[in-house]
Amino acid sequence: MRILLIVCLILALLTIGASKPSAPASAWEYKFEYKCTEKKANELAANGWELVAMSEGSTGIFSVCAFKRPK
Repeated sequence: MRILLIVCLILALLTIGASKPSAPASAWEYKFEYKCTEKKANELAANGWELVAMSEGSTGIFSVCAFKRPK
């Protein structure tokens, strides 16, 4: 019985020591472009910006584009 208790204690300590701290939440930076064209959106994408939302106007030009990328 005592050996079983010691084995359980050792396993518990190994489990605690092996656990990794959780990764911190990603930090983002945001950019909003007004009257954003497809060309401008592609330029921003080439610089690491990800398009996350847009509002399209009647002329084919996006009224507002929202971008994000990791800091």
